Amino acid sequence: MRIRTAAIIVLIFASLSSCKKIQRSDRIKEGYIEYDIEYLNDSIDSFMKGLLPKKMTIKFKNNNTINKIEGFSGIVSFTHIQNYREKKNITLVKVLNKKYKYIEKISDISMFFEDIPGMIIEPQDTTKILSGFKCEKAKIIIPDSEIEPYFIYYTNDITINNVNAQTPYKSIDGVLLEFRLKLYDMPMKLTSRKIVETEVSSDDFEIPEGYISINKKTMIEIIELLKQ
Repeated sequence: MRIRTAAIIVLIFASLSSCKKIQRSDRIKEGYIEYDIEYLNDSIDSFMKGLLPKKMTIKFKNNNTINKIEGFSGIVSFTHIQNYREKKNITLVKVLNKKYKYIEKISDISMFFEDIPGMIIEPQDTTKILSGFKCEKAKIIIPDSEIEPYFIYYTNDITINNVNAQTPYKSIDGVLLEFRLKLYDMPMKLTSRKIVETEVSSDDFEIPEGYISINKKTMIEIIELLKQ
């Protein structure tokens, strides 16, 4: 009886050790993240806020990412594709049946999210759990600005190289799960609501058919019209 009991105890400890080892080394490399969107501009009336997108989804695989935001019941959509292997960024805009694309180098400043010059990032000692993932905390300070300091959270348990290269948080080596950004001059807060590890088709990172290639100036003009 003692031998049998000892064997069971050994098996239990072996099992627990095995689980802990998997948890330490298990970093997601493929799947998607869903974010809730909160708009921080008080000048937007309640009717317009009701039409604006409430969710952003990011799919990732092999260090490629695709962000998509749809608004006005799908009438307008903005998509940003980062093709890591080809070192390209692709901005797609769809308005009704009109489809436009602009392709730039991965090192260029993104048209999808606006930069925040002079931003200071101060790492904090505390952590937070978001969507089941442990997140590091950082304080964001924007000197000479009316914007009050705020906090963001990011995780190191999802593997995407240079995931923040096209955002103001490019110096952070981790996937942002709670943060603030400006999308075409519209300040918003994004908070992850779901993270799913799943297979993602490589076709998702290809440019769909029917998009007309335009230059940066024309793309900016289209975006400015949509903001009015």
